[in-house]
Amino acid sequence: MANPVETWKSEKHPFEVWSDVERYAAEQTPMQEIDSADLERMKWHGFFYRKRDTPGRYMNRIRITAGELSADQAREIAFIAYEYGHGIIDVTTRANVQVQGLDIEHLPKVAKRLDNVGLTSKQTGHDNIRNVFAHPFSGLLPDELIDTRQLCHDVTALFIDSREYSDLPRKMNICLNGTDNHSAHFWTQDISFLATDFEGEVVFQVLVAGTQGQNPHLAWHLPVFVHPSQVVEVTRSLLDLFKVKGTREKRNKARMRFLLEDVGVGGVLEWLEQDLPFRLIPSVAEPIPGSSWDELVGWFRQSDPKFWTMGLSIPLGRMTWQQLEGLAILSKRWGSGQLRTTHEQGIAVIDIPKGFKDAAATDAARLGLSVHCDEFEQNTMACTGSQFCNIAVTETKGHMFQLIE
Repeated sequence: MANPVETWKSEKHPFEVWSDVERYAAEQTPMQEIDSADLERMKWHGFFYRKRDTPGRYMNRIRITAGELSADQAREIAFIAYEYGHGIIDVTTRANVQVQGLDIEHLPKVAKRLDNVGLTSKQTGHDNIRNVFAHPFSGLLPDELIDTRQLCHDVTALFIDSREYSDLPRKMNICLNGTDNHSAHFWTQDISFLATDFEGEVVFQVLVAGTQGQNPHLAWHLPVFVHPSQVVEVTRSLLDLFKVKGTREKRNKARMRFLLEDVGVGGVLEWLEQDLPFRLIPSVAEPIPGSSWDELVGWFRQSDPKFWTMGLSIPLGRMTWQQLEGLAILSKRWGSGQLRTTHEQGIAVIDIPKGFKDAAATDAARLGLSVHCDEFEQNTMACTGSQFCNIAVTETKGHMFQLIE
């Protein structure tokens, strides 16, 4: 028997709730008068109802594919937070950006403004595929094996407007890493493609079914190599496996991890062999365990030695709208107008000439942000917590800020 979530998903596809959202916005419908299933369906459009400190308001989770964020996009997010929300912005552990405190009447305006600058919050919550991220400095690293940014966009294009892949048993997390240092974060995803060298050719090793949360488990290695040109098709096949074989009866057993425990690595390989139009290269070698974390705070020389990346410490990922707008201006003044969000809740400004490093760091310091922090601050993260999250059992960020201080 399907669980209640599957029942209301089958009654109305979550994509179809948007016309209702526009009506709710026009009528300024109070949250308590909105059908509970519609409140859940709104998460497919990136809007999350809030019942804690800000009852009746909504959070918007914005998809930042491959962590690429332009200055114009950053400024628009900052202005949305200022004009419609609480004026605070959070960077998440999937390199998303979240804006808190939106009233129902503003949601269509927010979606339109994001679309105007090439952003979307579509499919950032519930039973769909979350933000596809890469190493935050992809395309910039001197020792990078492959730039995975375009592959992140190609994988996203596979599902972002797909009704088929927007109805999964549970959420799906996907990432790609073009370096040969695969930190722990890449081992906790549902699907990870990890670059390596095989006989002088760049290929990907594949990890599947990693999980975080209360009962975490590192991902399993699939003993095959995947060529870059095969990444999208392999992703498609693994999504089909999850759709067809994943359970929809018990939500606490509906993640990819439990499917893997049921069919085993051999079962996944058998599915791929039968489903894919090409054969994958067998590979016995396990991926080399990487560092516990990625070094993303500080100064980093880029592949073009004339330019540097400034990785900033954003404690717990929380910023004011003024800080994000200031970073957008800084990136245009001293860099190329491009920023990167990171899976460690940080932000980097890229393409800064060596001669402008001190000036850029000084401007960042004026915003209350630094290129320096100790290991404790760098490796301290916190979820949203009970301040805004409906399912949190305690406050997090406030307590963690006190620990950092």
